[in-house]
Amino acid sequence: MKRAGADNRYYGKFFLAMTVSIVLTIAVLSVILYVHFERISLKQAYDGTMERLEQTTQEASVMSVTAATFAKQIYSDPHVANLLNFPDADAIEVSTAVKQLNNYRETSPFIDSIYVYNAKARTFYVSSDMSVPAVFAEDEFYDQEMADMVTRLNEFETLMPIPRKLMIEGLAGNIAEKQRDTYTFLLYDTLTRSGRKNVVVVNIKETQLHKLIDGSLTNDATNSFVIDAAGKLVSSSWKYPMLSDMRSTPYISRVLEAPEGTGYFAEQVDGVKSLVTYTEPDYLGWRYIRIVPYRQITAQITDMRNKTIVIAGSILLAGLALSYFVSRRLYAGISHKLTRLGKLEAENREALAARRSEWLKSLLKDGGDTDGLRVKRNFERYGIPLEPQGDFRVVLLAIDDYGGFSEQYTARDRRLIRFGLQNIAQEIMLASGLSAVAVDVSEDHAACLIQERQPGAMDEGRLSEIWPEIQASARAFLKLSITLTVSGRGEGIAVVNALYDSALEATYYRLFEGDGAVIRAADVEAKKAKTYDYPAGKEKQLLEELMLGRMTQVKQLFADIIDDATNYSYMSFQLAITRLSFALQNTLRAMNQHHAADGELAVPSLHLYTNDRVQSLDELKGNYMTLFAAVGQRLEARKRGRNDDLPDRIKALIESRYADPDLSLDMLSEELGLSATYLGRVFKQHTYQTILGYISEVRMNRVRSLLEETNDPVGEIAERAGFANNPYFYKAFKKVNGVTPAEYRKNRRQRQEEDEDAILA
Repeated sequence: MKRAGADNRYYGKFFLAMTVSIVLTIAVLSVILYVHFERISLKQAYDGTMERLEQTTQEASVMSVTAATFAKQIYSDPHVANLLNFPDADAIEVSTAVKQLNNYRETSPFIDSIYVYNAKARTFYVSSDMSVPAVFAEDEFYDQEMADMVTRLNEFETLMPIPRKLMIEGLAGNIAEKQRDTYTFLLYDTLTRSGRKNVVVVNIKETQLHKLIDGSLTNDATNSFVIDAAGKLVSSSWKYPMLSDMRSTPYISRVLEAPEGTGYFAEQVDGVKSLVTYTEPDYLGWRYIRIVPYRQITAQITDMRNKTIVIAGSILLAGLALSYFVSRRLYAGISHKLTRLGKLEAENREALAARRSEWLKSLLKDGGDTDGLRVKRNFERYGIPLEPQGDFRVVLLAIDDYGGFSEQYTARDRRLIRFGLQNIAQEIMLASGLSAVAVDVSEDHAACLIQERQPGAMDEGRLSEIWPEIQASARAFLKLSITLTVSGRGEGIAVVNALYDSALEATYYRLFEGDGAVIRAADVEAKKAKTYDYPAGKEKQLLEELMLGRMTQVKQLFADIIDDATNYSYMSFQLAITRLSFALQNTLRAMNQHHAADGELAVPSLHLYTNDRVQSLDELKGNYMTLFAAVGQRLEARKRGRNDDLPDRIKALIESRYADPDLSLDMLSEELGLSATYLGRVFKQHTYQTILGYISEVRMNRVRSLLEETNDPVGEIAERAGFANNPYFYKAFKKVNGVTPAEYRKNRRQRQEEDEDAILA
């Protein structure tokens, strides 16, 4: 069996080595040939381009010579001489000379226009293909750039091309064009020193030179153009207009840095790797440049390289397949046994990991076996780098927003993420001088048992640097927010369970600290030591404001009570929120007893100890703020429904029960099922008087009627009107009417008698 295994390994290695050797040989030869052929292609492309550029240079020179010859012929033409030398040429002479200029222009396809400038007359005589006058005064000439140039002729060389743009927008006969690219040739008397001179101007079309350079005016993969010594375009290009400044272009800068000679180089041009070929400056100082995409030059070589790669890849795949099948056939005898051994080994590892995890969880949660020797043996057995007699701390890594975490990942993925979190924590702690072992203890958190590996590694200052690093790594690598709770320091394995319990209790304080916090058990113990007194007075005030519908005050009082409770133990906070919730629920039920049709509003569920518990204090407050907002909306709806007729209902009750001496604001409040304060505020808003004032008014009106209509005693009348206190009645009556009840009766009857006598008379 051993011999067969050795043979199998030998054959597999042999076939693999042969395949790799063949592929490497082909690859090396391909690279050498590719580089060599690439150089040859670049040289051939350069030679061909240079031949074309040199021919273009000659043709451009011919064009310049031809333009200069035309200018000289025009200058010496006797008909044109009349325009140049005499400022007062007559119409016949002008017409004859212009016809001669037209003949010169029409004999050459690349002449755009011809100007003859008479310096004394300051007049331009024009031959052009556009329908423009033949004679222009200098200040009315459409080519104002030329009008400016003739005033400073000494700045320009005679019969040398001047690249420029001829502005023709809006001229007669011109519809679409705004400007033309031209080369202007000036011929003037260089010996004369006067300020203004007679000039013959020949404008050559740039398109003619462009055709010679590029062969086309359309968008093409290749691009040829001409630049001057300053890096400015003196020919147009389908990419850049004439006179564009190209100095900032990297490949033009590289050409300008080579002032002499010709050459070529590969460069990125407009994002495309290209071959840039350039000539040496000609007698005009112009350089001819041609851009050819690199892929266009190396297309055939690239195709050869790709074919070579495909062939080499095919050989490699075939060799690998042959190696695979031969090795598989040779290994067929032991493949099954190797697979079985691998499975057994994996199962053994998984079983060991499961036993290790269960033992650690038992140690943390239940205390487990705390015998030092047995614990040490288990540490060694499970590869745990801790000492039973050393100092310990327990760190819990709690996953924030566990509900969202559960919805996002499957159970298997959640286990893998928790495993990754444990590895991150262990690696960071190990790098910080700690010995650590991590274990899953529940669905939403893992625990780390840590110990010093280097002196001082468990000091608070050192540890405070580790926790943010763990949290940041969890966010970066696992997209996970975690809260850390850290126990105090304890000596010996026997305290591990107590340390775990204290850290677990501290996790509940995440509600106060928020997600991503670091909570220390020592801080929790300090809060537990403080005595909490429930603010019953604030609770009463909150409930009163709730019944009055003052939701702003309700929300502020609720926040004050909750914020104050966070300064104490979690149990105190739970008791406070439970008591307050119970009081709120009872108040809401009392408020709804007269409006059952509206349905009962429920106080939010708390879930303070379950996995789906409220995650933060803001979330808890938000739930209650939503409740208060709903209560406020319901109260406002009720008010809108009854505020309009409430004053009339109050008046009707007062007018029907005014005789009852117990009639009061509290009686009306109980009768209508609304608070006394609310009744008083609504009544005053609508009637501009108080309810007690209206009761007194109704009673006083009844007293006055009885005094006028009956002879009953005043005390009896007061009692029948609802005044139970005679001294108060007399005082109130006199204050309102200005007289006592007896005087009021006497005065009213005396007035009635006077009225009757007046009627009889």
